[in-house]
Amino acid sequence: MIQKVKKLLENSGKNYIFPFLWMHGERAEVLRKYMQVIYDANIRAVCIESRPHPDFCGSGWWRDMDIILEEARRLGMKVWILDDSHFPTGYANGALEEALPELCRQSLVYQTIECPEGKERIVIDLEQYQKAAPWTPNMIETYQLPEEKMRHYEDDRIISITAVKVHGEAGQDLIDLTERIEGNQLVFDVPAGSWNIYICQLTRNRGPHRNYINMMDQNSCRMLIDAVYEPHYKRYHADFGTTIAGFFSDEPEIGNGHLYDTGKRIHELEDQAWSTPLQKALEEKWRENFRCYLPLLWEQDFGDKLKAKVRYEYMDAVTRKVEECFSNQLGNWCREHGVSYIGHLIEDNNQHTRTGSSLGHYFRGLAGQDMAGIDDIGGQVLPQGEWRGPYGLMGEMRDGEFYHYVLGKLGTSLAAIDPLKKGRTMCEIFGNYGWEEGVRLEKYLADHFLVRGVNHFVPHAFSPKEFPDPDCPPHFYAHGHNPQYRHFGALMQYMNRVCELISDGRHIAPVAILYNAEAEWTGEYMELSKPAMRLYDRQIDFDLIPEDVFAKSDKFRTQIGSKLTVNLQEYSILLVPGAQFITENSARAIEKLQEAGFPVWFLEQMPEGACDAPEFVWKNPERAKTVSLDALAEELEREGIS
Repeated sequence: MIQKVKKLLENSGKNYIFPFLWMHGERAEVLRKYMQVIYDANIRAVCIESRPHPDFCGSGWWRDMDIILEEARRLGMKVWILDDSHFPTGYANGALEEALPELCRQSLVYQTIECPEGKERIVIDLEQYQKAAPWTPNMIETYQLPEEKMRHYEDDRIISITAVKVHGEAGQDLIDLTERIEGNQLVFDVPAGSWNIYICQLTRNRGPHRNYINMMDQNSCRMLIDAVYEPHYKRYHADFGTTIAGFFSDEPEIGNGHLYDTGKRIHELEDQAWSTPLQKALEEKWRENFRCYLPLLWEQDFGDKLKAKVRYEYMDAVTRKVEECFSNQLGNWCREHGVSYIGHLIEDNNQHTRTGSSLGHYFRGLAGQDMAGIDDIGGQVLPQGEWRGPYGLMGEMRDGEFYHYVLGKLGTSLAAIDPLKKGRTMCEIFGNYGWEEGVRLEKYLADHFLVRGVNHFVPHAFSPKEFPDPDCPPHFYAHGHNPQYRHFGALMQYMNRVCELISDGRHIAPVAILYNAEAEWTGEYMELSKPAMRLYDRQIDFDLIPEDVFAKSDKFRTQIGSKLTVNLQEYSILLVPGAQFITENSARAIEKLQEAGFPVWFLEQMPEGACDAPEFVWKNPERAKTVSLDALAEELEREGIS
């Protein structure tokens, strides 16, 4: 620490800030001026964003990149590169527009037929079910992405036909009818009771981003590397690891469901994410039950235990494939080429545990990155903004509890427990708050994340487009029209100094809270903001830890005994938010901790079982301590945990 203070007194600390610089194909003198403007604002790195550029990876782009890199070398600055031509990351600069269909995104959809009670036999004409039902875009999709401009595919097919007994409980209440198809007809002798027939289909004609890479397919994700990463390396390999610091993925998505459609749980989605590698993984897991289990991704009127098992194993396979095929593949490529890989996914309103606009699991989606990453834009964190309700001109719901109590801790928790991250958390910040956001609000936002341990920032954004640029203001210089530019530079100096002080150490967080992705996928659950709010309002720090710290203990350097340590973190207690189900790995780890005398508290309720092991029974339920949310902070303080 003494050396850090000495560096700061000598004004020789490191740089922790790399703002977006939007590229539109401006004149060379404008680009050179903006690099100087960024430097003069006490910033020593920049993240080049290609989204508005008309010629990404073409001759116009290379001309502009040559200028940016020349200026960066002259000024001693680092350059990060946002890794796609369209938002979000995954378009692969158009590589999927004409790629083989098997490399493109795919969805699992369904149609149902209600079996009339008392009718002994029904005959179904399957001709009308050979293709999936037409996709109906929502209002924003109709406006932004007309159907006639989207790619259409001809490989729809039926993958399974299953009879599902209403209020069924076990495997015998699911009947695989797929093998009973004769020509285009299906004959079914209906057993006693109420039954529905699920016709599950595979289609690529779903969603507004069907020309994006499939996040669960290694070869499809490789197309992003080939289209963007490799061309940059070919041209600038001498700068990799010196002037070029790395690549930035912006809000990559799995992409099922509708555009910006958040808050939906598995059974509420029209379509489920799919890929051939995912199908193989599920066939291996479910074997002869593969086709029977598919309807339980949607069917609610079925036994909770089997439903939980199916949904957990599906989402576990989805997020493992995302981790392997997308996140780790890109991260490994970067590290093999001497640069780093960073970015963030959509966390908004708890979307970080869901598919659609996010990657299904915060910790797995960013597993391959060299920093943990989060995003604060557009009024997410606000002074006194811990409220929930409608916000903005469109009246969209805003979960202020999540933004205030959870968002920052997602990033710093991942940075603390994953050795690859080395304690580094990046936050994209300030963007799209509008011109009413000045340096005073920016200082508040910076402090909000600094005190939570965030130590790298990507301010959003410098725009060299002619003023006024209506694209997501504020813009920090705006060709000299922003009167707070000078004060913004002072803020950047302050942020760099604090980041220097809080980096390269270990933060003390006595409490570990079990991450709730698996609970959210499989049953009733408590949102993370509920315990987080009780702790943070009493100044009790915590980390969020996923079940992966138990399932992959070597990766996270987890030790279970009289103490719980994960990587460099040592915890005094584990809190399990209220959940109907957790995983067997988590449950066994909890039992081991309890046997060693380590405190584990269940909030509001003890899980009734393990989502991946319906036969699981707690060994010693009498050891369980259940604590109400309202009493949580006082109970912790009584135990000397603060």
